[in-house]
Amino acid sequence: MRPLRTAVLVLLTAAAGLLPTVAAVRMNSSADDAATHAASLRTPVLASTLDEPVLDGPGGTESETLMLPLLRAERAPDALWRAAQQHHIGNEMTAFSSDWPEPHCLAVWIDGVEVFSSNPDPVIPASVQKLITAAAALAVVDADERLVTQVLTDAEIVDGVLDGTVWVVGGGDPLIMTQSYADSHRRQPQLRTPMERLADDLLGLGIKTLRGKLIADESRYDTTRFPETWPQRYITQLNSGPLSALNLNDGITGFTTTLSAAEHPARWFVSTLADLLRVRGVAVDVEIDVSTAPSGMSEIARLTSPPLVEIIQQMLRESDNTTAEMMLREIGLRSAGEGSTPAGAAAAERIVSDLLPDQSRPAVVDGSGLDRQNMVTCSFLAALLDHFGTEGAFAAGLPVAARTGTLSHRFAEHPAAGRLHAKTGLLTGVNALAGFVETDSGTVTFAQMLNGVPPEGRLGLELQESLAGQLLRYPVGDAVALRGLTRAPA
Repeated sequence: MRPLRTAVLVLLTAAAGLLPTVAAVRMNSSADDAATHAASLRTPVLASTLDEPVLDGPGGTESETLMLPLLRAERAPDALWRAAQQHHIGNEMTAFSSDWPEPHCLAVWIDGVEVFSSNPDPVIPASVQKLITAAAALAVVDADERLVTQVLTDAEIVDGVLDGTVWVVGGGDPLIMTQSYADSHRRQPQLRTPMERLADDLLGLGIKTLRGKLIADESRYDTTRFPETWPQRYITQLNSGPLSALNLNDGITGFTTTLSAAEHPARWFVSTLADLLRVRGVAVDVEIDVSTAPSGMSEIARLTSPPLVEIIQQMLRESDNTTAEMMLREIGLRSAGEGSTPAGAAAAERIVSDLLPDQSRPAVVDGSGLDRQNMVTCSFLAALLDHFGTEGAFAAGLPVAARTGTLSHRFAEHPAAGRLHAKTGLLTGVNALAGFVETDSGTVTFAQMLNGVPPEGRLGLELQESLAGQLLRYPVGDAVALRGLTRAPA
């Protein structure tokens, strides 16, 4: 209790001009006595004296202002309200989260201030890790930039025949999809870069026959198909497709009944391109290979992605693991000149730590959050969300309860529907949620991570739902809203 007593003492000192009687008592008391007296005043300030009508600021007359009771809310400085708010929320949240599975953490921010945090130690974030990937990516890319897949050649088209070597150079676009693959996803529409467009553009050049070599260039990133720290079951379950800078359909070759993955994603990309050309009436007789394109080749076609900001938002909204892992490699390429998972993880960890130097440094191992060695505190995630705020590209990518993305099917009958904007996270034994809740008076920022959740049942989801309901009650710091909070049942 001593930190709270000290805080109240400091606040009352600052308010001496507004509360002369309280200041006089303090000057004749020891520090502990003053804090005790201040605590005895908290109830009448926050409850008993607040039932009187509130003047509308400048609308009240000077005589009305002078007649205000000494302990009316209008006389209390904003710092007192914030201290009372923090104390009230702290007490409530301590009791509210006391029986959550261990380990867990919770952080709550209001008006740019952390009003509650539990457990300063890092825990496993699951897919909430993608907030870190998104923040690092936005720091190293131009939001409006597009990733480019190029078609290069050293030959010319003569009478509709292209006879020579054609290279397809991957630009790291994670969203190149055929229409059928996009249609197979549950949530529609899917943001994508249409693979068919590349075939149409080549056809538009007047190509009727393609002979020679069709070569895939995936040299932008390394060719490690999955993060080396992942257990084999992640690969078997295809929690992410195999990674390549020249990627099609998440590296998934079969998706109508059971999923199957390409052994060589880049080779499969150009094979599919050849098939699409054949469907369009082009005679294709090529040798397919994989190598790095030499310099000096001429570009004859290109496939451009959606703006990078939209790709990052898609990653957050859909919790897209393949996109997250490819974005991490792009972060590594741009920050350290190496398009690999380790380079990207090191760069992302440094970038976000530099954004929040007062917070504990997270441990970043992959981009998606699948790796259980990723570790971060709730305070860090809440601070990261607060750093970007509720406006702008970062917040716009968060799923919305009962509306979009991974929250589209949740909170449908909950007061948080349409008002909760948050990144979800789920692994065996882990449930996480971090984002913003729109209350009646403003926005509350939060991060909740539950480790040790029983794998059976929906306890973790229920605790997320109860937290959202609790946060909806909290005001954003104004006196009128705080009066309502102190009258509300605990």
